[in-house]
Amino acid sequence: MGPITVTAVIDFVTVVFVLATMLSMGLALTTNEILISLGQRWLLAKSLLVNLVLVPLLAFVFVIVVPMETGHVVGLLLIAMAPGAPFGPKLAEISNSDVAFASGLMAVLGVVSVATIPITVALLMPGDVSADPLGIARIVVVTQLIPLIGGLGVKARFQSVATRLHPPIQRLSTVLLVLLVILLTLVYAGEMIQLVGTGTLFISVAVVGAALLLGYVLGGPGKGTREVLATTTAARNVAIALLIATTSFRDPGVLTIIVAFGLLSLVISGPVASLWGRLSEA
Repeated sequence: MGPITVTAVIDFVTVVFVLATMLSMGLALTTNEILISLGQRWLLAKSLLVNLVLVPLLAFVFVIVVPMETGHVVGLLLIAMAPGAPFGPKLAEISNSDVAFASGLMAVLGVVSVATIPITVALLMPGDVSADPLGIARIVVVTQLIPLIGGLGVKARFQSVATRLHPPIQRLSTVLLVLLVILLTLVYAGEMIQLVGTGTLFISVAVVGAALLLGYVLGGPGKGTREVLATTTAARNVAIALLIATTSFRDPGVLTIIVAFGLLSLVISGPVASLWGRLSEA
């Protein structure tokens, strides 16, 4: 058995983080929250359109128009293809918006993206990039769909157990996220500094801002659902994007842009949600 490398530690932390995050999500959701999202068919259709089609296509247009390194192209496309950030309901809570819709939408996106992520990888990745859509599909099923459905099953059948399990698993997910960000920042600090001046950060900000705007425009007519769709669309699923990157793409630039995009999306969508929350209380 060889020495344990930093890369191996990052891979392990990433896998456990995604498993804990999706299990925590399932333990927190209720059947009613999911049914609320499914019942608003026109709103759900628009939500799927903006999250699964428009944001990936927007990122694709940017990487075609603006010259970028291959690793940055792959990273930007991966994070754009990964919808359903686990903290979407938290942003809805901060903005005093429709938390039930945010929770249900998060679950729907988590399930649907099992099929859409491999498809968009096959369709949008540059031809010179080696990608295995079926392998990516297996990764998403094992680490995202199975723990999510498992958590939902426990919540539906054994609510008291779910209530006890959710807080520690959620804390584990939070701790692992912080640890993962620290590890990635330390290992790829040089690459992240090199992003400054390349235009990649500007493109990431543009994609996040456009996702916010598209979500708000398509989330109507209610103010609460507009705000939910805006922040949910802007905050992509960094967890699954990182997992796919660490298992399928070894270029450091891929991880670098995913981490940078994730931080930028929080820096932008978090204050926007807070502003909406303060305005609703005024």
